[in-house]
Amino acid sequence: MLKTILEFRKGILFVRLKGELTKKTSVIFEKTVLVKMKQGGIYHIVYNLEDLNKIDRYGYNRILYSYELCKKHSGEVFICSNLNEEVASYLTKHRILKYAKFLKNELDAFKEVLI
Repeated sequence: MLKTILEFRKGILFVRLKGELTKKTSVIFEKTVLVKMKQGGIYHIVYNLEDLNKIDRYGYNRILYSYELCKKHSGEVFICSNLNEEVASYLTKHRILKYAKFLKNELDAFKEVLI
């Protein structure tokens, strides 16, 4: 199961994911996060994956797609660095740092983004 909590502040979409971002749950991610991004007005996104227990290539690809959407508007993707060991290992192995910057916490996004 996947639970998504979205918050939009000062041009940044904050996405908190709880549960698993896998093949089975990536549809939920698409219906909430990606649809919101496609509606417009979102240039930067911050993922808080602290409560994410598992991610697979389908979930990873959805995050990469959100990167592509941000990139079209000269935006950036950030990931809070307080990850569980399995998720951190998966993201590091798949070189997420090519596409996203790690932050200590969500509020650091305001320091990184010129608003």
